[in-house]
Parts: sequence; structure tokens; C-alpha cells
Amino acid sequence: PEYFPECLNLIKDKNLYNEALKLYSPSSQQYQDISIAYGEHLMQEHMYEPAGLMFARCGAHEKALSAFLTCGNWKQALCVAAQLNFTKDQLVGLGRTLAGKLVEQRKHIDAAMVLEEYAQDYEEAVLLLLEGAAWEEALRLVYKYNRLDIIETNVKPSILEAQKNYMAFLDSQTATFSRHKKRLLIVRELKEQAQQAGLDDEVPHGQESDLFSETSSVVSGSEMSGKYSHSNSRISARSSKNRRKAERKKHSLKEGSPLEDLALLEALSEVVQNTENLKDEVYHILKVLFLFEFDEQGRELQKAFEGTLQLMERSLPEIWTLTYQQNSATPTWGEGVLLCCPSWS
Repeated sequence: PEYFPECLNLIKDKNLYNEALKLYSPSSQQYQDISIAYGEHLMQEHMYEPAGLMFARCGAHEKALSAFLTCGNWKQALCVAAQLNFTKDQLVGLGRTLAGKLVEQRKHIDAAMVLEEYAQDYEEAVLLLLEGAAWEEALRLVYKYNRLDIIETNVKPSILEAQKNYMAFLDSQTATFSRHKKRLLIVRELKEQAQQAGLDDEVPHGQESDLFSETSSVVSGSEMSGKYSHSNSRISARSSKNRRKAERKKHSLKEGSPLEDLALLEALSEVVQNTENLKDEVYHILKVLFLFEFDEQGRELQKAFEGTLQLMERSLPEIWTLTYQQNSATPTWGEGVLLCCPSWS
């Protein structure tokens, strides 16, 4: 014990935390000190959740709470708060802090749950759910607390606003897709003419094949996880693999650039992914549009979305020629997605 301070410094310098913990009993002070030092090291390495678990394991609850707050693990944060015997007011404050962090991470359902259960603020919870397009969960709270007035003041306006944003986004995607497709066909024709004249080398097919393979996996339904927030028209989609993203940064959409055709393929692939990622979200908003008898808006959105998907599906053979389609199965679109109201067909 008398040499433990020197030992602890050595453990820190040489990063020997795991080895050192094996040498001491979990009930010893030395084990406690090493665990805290290990947790602080993990915090410095930005490994906040493992740090929180390490702190919680050794009973350093205040440090654990800080770590879990930083990484956004709201469930563990609330568990630690209970162990710290937080008062009701402290739990309310913690709940609001956690909800704010969860919203930043686009976890609106979790944020709403924390607000309702720990901050006793179901009204703000409903607003967060509407912001996150969690329509049915918002309605559940509305009916749970018998606040049907919120349907007219907040729910319906939010749904209609989201419908408008989806329409605008689909219009933009359709226009972008058509523009890039038209330009791609022109560029390919120019390249073919140049090759025939012996003025240009053949562009390798590898990267184009990669793009078709990736897009095919998308349109066949393997990539459907985007989240939408109508309050700021945020549309997010899964990014491509890091290697491909790095390669694509070299390509330019500027007319006449050496790899303009590949840049156009990249842009077209991105449009396809962004549109495909809306499938689940559009399905959910169609359900509530139907529920509240917004038939005109529902029919309009369903028609626009189906039209966009069909445009892209018809264009695939023209954009990715038979040579490149051999690398992947022919994609299928939209099966079982827009099945909300037969009368809208």
C-alpha cells in the first residue's frame, strides 16, 4: 500500500489498467482508485459509455452520471440518478437535459418518453414527437391525457406541413434526377464519339459497377432507415462506404470535367438512396393522412412518391447498362409500401 501511488502512476503511464485490476480485490481501495483512473482515461479518449460503466461499476456515481450524460445513454443516466437519490426537482432537470441531448441525436421518441415520465411534461413530449414525425406515438399521448384539443391545434397542422415538405422534396429529387440523367446520356454520347475518333481512353467500368451494385441494394429495400423532421425539412440518408465516398470527392459535376460521367452516376445514386429512404416515413404519414380524412393530400403524396419511384426504376437500365447490371440482380421498388388506402390508387 505504501508504494501504491507510484504503482498507480506507472499504471497510468503504461496504460496497464486491465492488468492492474486483476491484481486487486474489487472491495479494496486500490481497485477503486484504479477503476476511477481507468474511467478518467476512457473519458480523455472520448470513450464515454465505457467510462460511465467503469465509474458505475466501482460506485463513482457522480462521475458515471457525467459520462452517461455526455454519451447520451439516458437509461443508464437515470439509473445512476436513482442511486444518487435525486430529488423530484433534480429528476425534472435531468430529464430536460437528457431530452435536449436526445433531440440533438434525432431520438425524438426517447426524448418524449423522458419528458413524460421524468419531467411530467406530456405537452412538450407531444411536440417533440410531432417534430420527429412520430405521429402515432404523439396521438397515443394525446388520448392518454385526454387532450383532444391538441389534435386540432398541433397534430393536424404538423401532419399537413410534413406532407408539403415531402412533396417539395420529391419534386426536387425528380427534377435533379431527370437533369442528371439527361446530362449523363449526353456525356456518354460525347465520350463514345471521342473514343471512336481516338481522342479519349476508355474509362474503367469498376467504379460504375460499384455504383450500380450499391444502388441496386438500395432500391431492393435493404436501405430504408432515414429519419425525417418536418420542422426543418431535414432529410437524412445512410452514407456510402467511406472508401467510395473518398473516391467520389475527386469527381466533379462541372460540365466537361474528365470524370463527369462518374460524378453524374454518383449524384444519381445519391438521389435514389435519398428517395428510397423515405419509404417507411411516407407510409406512416399516409396512415395519419387517411385517419384524419386528408384524402386529397394523401392521394397527392402517394401519387408523387410512386411516380418518383417509377421514374427511377424505368431509368435504371438506361443509366446502368447491361454490362454493369450483371454485377447485381435487377432491383425492385416499393413492394408493400404504399398500401394505405385503396381509394387513393
